Amino acid sequence: MKKVKRAKKTNGKGVQESLDFIIERMATKDDVREITREIIREEVPPMIDEKLKPVTDEMHSMRGDIKELKESVDNLKGLPKEIDYALARSSAIEKHLGLKPPVPADA
Repeated sequence: MKKVKRAKKTNGKGVQESLDFIIERMATKDDVREITREIIREEVPPMIDEKLKPVTDEMHSMRGDIKELKESVDNLKGLPKEIDYALARSSAIEKHLGLKPPVPADA
């Protein structure tokens, strides 16, 4: 007949104390969630800024170009009226002098 080894009797109190010790120090879902939020708050914004920097730089450049174009357009707004006025004066002078107006190249 084989001898059966019996499990060593353990003090249930010691096991319970160990479990209590572990449980007291174990992170909860809320702890993990808060740690994750803190890491995201600290780590993600610089990553986003780095990725968006070329885009924002290009947008600033485009904004400058648009301002320059707007100024150019503002300067040109009166140009058609000035051209019409100059053509009218030229026609009047030609008529007064009895000159034939030049034939446009595209006519």
